[in-house]
Amino acid sequence: MTERLALGINVGASNSVAVAAVGDGSDSDNGPADGGSVSIHPSVLRLTPDAPPAFGTRARVRGRHSNDVVVEGFLNRVGDPVDMLTEDGATHPAADLVATALTCLIDEMSTRAGQSASATIACHPAWWSKHTVDIQRDALGRAGLTDVTLVPEPLAALRWLTATHGPLGDGAVAVYDLGAGGLTVSVLRTGEQSGLLGTPLRSTDIAGAEFDLLTMRHVLANALGGNDFDPFDPVVERELAALRIRCRNAKEELSINTATVVAVRPRPGDQRDQQIRLVRDELEELLRGPLLASTDLIRDAVHRAGLEVGDIGRVLLTGGGGAIPLVAELISSEFGLPVVAAPDPAQTSARGAALLATDLLAEIRSLAPTPIVARPDIEPTPKTKELPALSSAPTLPEPPKRSGLTGKQRAAIIAGTIFAIGVLTTGTVAIGTGIQSGPNHAPAVQDTTTTPAPVQVAAPSGALDPTTGRAVSPAADTTGGKAKPTGAQQTPSSDPAIVAVNNPPATGQPDPAAPAAPAPQPNPQPNPQPPTAPQQPPPQPPALPSPPTLPNLGDTVDKVGSAVPTALPVPPVIQGGHGG
Repeated sequence: MTERLALGINVGASNSVAVAAVGDGSDSDNGPADGGSVSIHPSVLRLTPDAPPAFGTRARVRGRHSNDVVVEGFLNRVGDPVDMLTEDGATHPAADLVATALTCLIDEMSTRAGQSASATIACHPAWWSKHTVDIQRDALGRAGLTDVTLVPEPLAALRWLTATHGPLGDGAVAVYDLGAGGLTVSVLRTGEQSGLLGTPLRSTDIAGAEFDLLTMRHVLANALGGNDFDPFDPVVERELAALRIRCRNAKEELSINTATVVAVRPRPGDQRDQQIRLVRDELEELLRGPLLASTDLIRDAVHRAGLEVGDIGRVLLTGGGGAIPLVAELISSEFGLPVVAAPDPAQTSARGAALLATDLLAEIRSLAPTPIVARPDIEPTPKTKELPALSSAPTLPEPPKRSGLTGKQRAAIIAGTIFAIGVLTTGTVAIGTGIQSGPNHAPAVQDTTTTPAPVQVAAPSGALDPTTGRAVSPAADTTGGKAKPTGAQQTPSSDPAIVAVNNPPATGQPDPAAPAAPAPQPNPQPNPQPPTAPQQPPPQPPALPSPPTLPNLGDTVDKVGSAVPTALPVPPVIQGGHGG
């Protein structure tokens, strides 16, 4: 199976580390946890107008009169709205400089492995805000590094911890990251839902750079013997810069050995260096005060995460300062917690990022479809007999076309609908509620306003002839064409909804569809009934204004025929109203 390259990179404030793992993307590729190809460089960039950028140990100035520019300290400036100003007067965003450093490290590791990286995980400081991470991600996109994934340093360190100490159950871990720029304490949840808890706390007073200054002052005090020197002399200034680097190396050496020697030449006229002996106990006395203050930062970070110190399972030391023996001693004695550190804590985050890159390759490999390989010992499945293709599909008869309405008929229907809606909205529809007049019912309220005779457009459904039992049509005469007797009593309507539209003919001619007005009849004498208490008639609703005169649509409706219904559907029960 083809082996692929996975990279884990951590660009630090002082040093940068890149770890490469070559494997097939399986879960067993845990080489970066304790091995793999490692490249360590100082975080220094050399920018040249006529040459590609150089990073790390290759970033030395090529000559005194060259146009090379050396830039360092750009990691802590990411997110600063003010760009970095170089010696040649040019300005550079700090995020672009970090992207350039990542590009140089990726190219170096790819050249060393002989292939390009298939997955790259880059760490960023835990104290970066989301806005700062977005700025760095945009810078990676401008540099063409769209396939590089950014993860916080504590999460990458936690991946190394699970690879070397086995899977961690549900709990919490504190990551103590002591680097050159400062101390960052993060609290992480372990288990299936691992991640950061709370906000990481950072202090720049407790930093590796500050420890270097304390060590250099101690060495200078022993070398000069109380004599002063001119710090503004260019020769002395260069010597102090070199001495600071030697003191940093001595500090790192004392993490392994108990004593070391630092060469000092503070005066330009001295012919030889002074050898100042430095032991571990002296260094620990210099660093004890700041390291004791760091325990308060751990306690505050745990409380900000909503936990107690007893909820923390262990403390993981990362960064170059994590190798100082006094750090583990003070934390263990202060909190009584187990302290874990890698052989080189400065590489912990980069190795964890390389493990995350191998996890990413394994995930991609699991999602890839498995190719089907033909086996010669298995006979191929016989092909099924193909059916002859049909020459032509059977022709289905065309469905008969529906006779649609003409344009005039559609216009008449729309006009009739608008007319019915207008009548309903102006209140000129009288809706019966089935109130009957009789001896046991209240007398019907008579409308005293002078209105035209209503035109009946809907007959009550269910009206029957009392003699034959058949339905009575509103336009038919149940007496066989003869006039009804004067005193005949009409059958009350059984339909609770009767609609009458006050629409008198516009021309003043009698409407042939309207029934003849009944002749006045004498009031029949009711049967004698016992006296009852008079009933109060229901309140009469206020008289509505007369509707506007509407055009006669009789001719248009006659042309449409049955397209316009002659009966308006009215629900049998009306809620609300006036006096109903």
